[in-house]
Amino acid sequence: MTTPTHNRPASFDLSREEAWVLHAALTSTVDRALDADETPRYARSLVLRIEAGETAFDAPELRVLADALATYLEDAPERDEAIAARLLELVRTEL
Repeated sequence: MTTPTHNRPASFDLSREEAWVLHAALTSTVDRALDADETPRYARSLVLRIEAGETAFDAPELRVLADALATYLEDAPERDEAIAARLLELVRTEL
């Protein structure tokens, strides 16, 4: 599912469903930041990149993904829980 990083971005081969869950987690992060009058650092650009089919992420971006997925899991719809947990584990492994 991933390409080893060795000081280069981690590249994920995401299914459509996995990409959707990652997108939902990041969109939720953006929404929370905007509601708190904060600028969603990285998260908004990551949403756009996922929409464009890009799935390579550097270490700072992986941390944003991990935080977004961990927070999303607190309130994720049941249909997304297993996928989000699997993605979180995958991202944390790359960190």
